[in-house]
Amino acid sequence: MRKDDRRSGRSITYVNLMNFSCAHPECVSGLNVEGHHIIPLSRGGPDAFWNIISLCKSCHRGKKLHSRWEKSDIELYTYKCDHELRRFGFFLDEKEPDFRDKLKKAVLVCHNEDRKQNTPLVNPDEV
Repeated sequence: MRKDDRRSGRSITYVNLMNFSCAHPECVSGLNVEGHHIIPLSRGGPDAFWNIISLCKSCHRGKKLHSRWEKSDIELYTYKCDHELRRFGFFLDEKEPDFRDKLKKAVLVCHNEDRKQNTPLVNPDEV
């Protein structure tokens, strides 16, 4: 697979859904956001939404994520989860009045995007 092919489809859709914002909590740049496959495609990682995080070019390249991906995968999944939840206004506070509605909205958005790509996801009625 050519490098340019990795930036098509799901990566672009995901970065767009995340409003072109960097998920790394220590980001100081936030410019030129791109999709990063947490488990690299070259190492057999899938081109699936659960494996993509949006990172600015500085965080993506500067933190050596490709060469040490096996050591940073849990850290990146944690950043990804927090970023996605915050993007949809969901801050892990079950006491928030519209907690379940926000959770359902986030699941539905992801579910609809994955259905376009023919990938099964969580049933929003199970939330």
